[in-house]
Amino acid sequence: MIKEIKSIPLAAFLSRLGHEPAVRKGTRLWYKSPLRQEHTPSFKVETALNCWYDFGLGRGGNIIDLAAELYQPTDLRHILRCIADSYPVPSVPTVASSFPQRHSAPSVEQFEVVPLEHRALVAYLQERSIPAHIATANCKEAHYSVNGKPYFAVAFENVCGGWELRNRYFKGCRRRKDISYLPWARDGPSTECAMFEGFIDYLSALTLGIVSGTDAIILNSVVNVNKVMPYLRGYKTINCYLDNDTAGQTALSELTAMYGSILIDRSTLYSEFNDLNDYIVNQSFNKHKISNENK
Repeated sequence: MIKEIKSIPLAAFLSRLGHEPAVRKGTRLWYKSPLRQEHTPSFKVETALNCWYDFGLGRGGNIIDLAAELYQPTDLRHILRCIADSYPVPSVPTVASSFPQRHSAPSVEQFEVVPLEHRALVAYLQERSIPAHIATANCKEAHYSVNGKPYFAVAFENVCGGWELRNRYFKGCRRRKDISYLPWARDGPSTECAMFEGFIDYLSALTLGIVSGTDAIILNSVVNVNKVMPYLRGYKTINCYLDNDTAGQTALSELTAMYGSILIDRSTLYSEFNDLNDYIVNQSFNKHKISNENK
């Protein structure tokens, strides 16, 4: 299973390749980058999240992302085989062989972004309790093809021109993955910022009306937590709406250690749920259920 591959400890995988940490700081391990030559360690492994980030390259991710950088493979099957050769796991060879062989990675063609209008995409966001007017005002619609087959998805832009893509069946990213930064800037610079793990949570906050007048930052992945620091300068209050899971709370702890009392954990609002969207979906479901019971 790919899930099992992703659970392989990065530190153990790197050790098998002959790379040992130069510095250990709690759950953070610092290496001289295995992807390039350097004298000062700038390759970080966060053991609690089991993810890596190379500050020299500005890239990071999970073990599959690292293997892709190390081996420059042609397809996912090759990546899995490379990992299995370096760090044998009982289920990995089976997974690797289960992927049909192809000579090149799927190519995304004819990528086009237009205003969000497609009924299926608007309905998908409405199913996640995002009203149509909020969806269409803050998202786009992407049309593209992969190996000649047409696809479409909700699109949300990041700071480097990449796009987070979502529909009922797919979650991915076009081009480089990065944070999204949305300054409010109606009556001058804001002194307050709201931070979210994903753009669906940001849309949920707009639905609840809890981010009016504040700037917003969407990580688009907790792996991007290091990229957010330049954008947080000057704020007097940073409201964090991160997920109530290990990855989200570890990222929250890391940010709290850096920003202290100006950083406020807002996850108490949805403490019984995994994230803000999960909270409003359940709230909407309960309201609908009560309404039907009273008829």
